[in-house]
Amino acid sequence: MIFSNIEPKELWKIFYDITQIPRPSKHETKITTFIKNFGINLGLETTVDKVGNVIIKKPPSIGMENRKGIILQGHMDMVP
Repeated sequence: MIFSNIEPKELWKIFYDITQIPRPSKHETKITTFIKNFGINLGLETTVDKVGNVIIKKPPSIGMENRKGIILQGHMDMVP
């Protein structure tokens, strides 16, 4: 694996795994499943809405409950 010597190893392993999933526009089922399972395996609230968006919610750390939330978003498809 090209990323095997970069730290943190687990992060780059996940990145590599994502790069191996073909996901042209309108054919995102495999990447949707991968990301959904990623959230579920971490024990996080994970849903897929009716248009295919994967939504993963992580509760705040103790002592951070009153802070504003952060939303990260990105495209799941890629140009083949």
